[in-house]
Amino acid sequence: MITGCSRFIRLISAFLLVFSTIAIGTAGYMWLEGFSPLDSVYFTVITITSVGFGDLHPTTESSKIFTIALVLIGMFSLFYLISELISFFLESRIIDTVFLGRIKRSIRKMRNHIILCGYGNVGSLIADSLGMRNVVVIDRDETKLNEARDKGFNTTPGDSTNSETLKNANIDNAKAIIVALNSDPDAVYTILAAKELNRDIEVYARSNEKGSLNKMKRAGANYVICLPGVGSDAILKAMEEK
Repeated sequence: MITGCSRFIRLISAFLLVFSTIAIGTAGYMWLEGFSPLDSVYFTVITITSVGFGDLHPTTESSKIFTIALVLIGMFSLFYLISELISFFLESRIIDTVFLGRIKRSIRKMRNHIILCGYGNVGSLIADSLGMRNVVVIDRDETKLNEARDKGFNTTPGDSTNSETLKNANIDNAKAIIVALNSDPDAVYTILAAKELNRDIEVYARSNEKGSLNKMKRAGANYVICLPGVGSDAILKAMEEK
């Protein structure tokens, strides 16, 4: 199986072959025909691309033989580069499609799993504590999803306030959902959407403002923790114990 690294190396090799061909052609015409560096590059490019404007042409036998060789090598190098570009993008798309399809099938088979909405500083710590086997991570940020995938978590891209995203996380068969979003309004909408799709699901939420606690509970959250409140309480408790 061709890995992403080997595909990239092959693509770089194809680019280097084309640039090397141009460099050899440029040096050759400067030496054989006495062209200027710019004219040599220009003539090399129109030669290997078979454009042939006709304003410059080889004038010696050696130059003509060199041009014939350059045309053959140039056409091969360009064809190789084009084929590698096509292969690189097609293989990447195919591998991504197969990989994501495998994740979707895995999520569909999950039962009594936990859905984690938000893979930020808080969400990633929660995920690490829960373990990867029975957790589905939802996030809009592809970079964060890649980090979660690298750790072995099943992931679903999208907005957790969207019912379709929650359905893709197999919310019908989930036992709990943890809402660890940076936005309290988004958290409230996520809770409402989750409860609408699965009335029995347990909802654990993080709030960033104390004023959001009651809103999240009214939306259907079973447990809500206010992070700023916990932090301030911990500091005050530490001061009292001194």
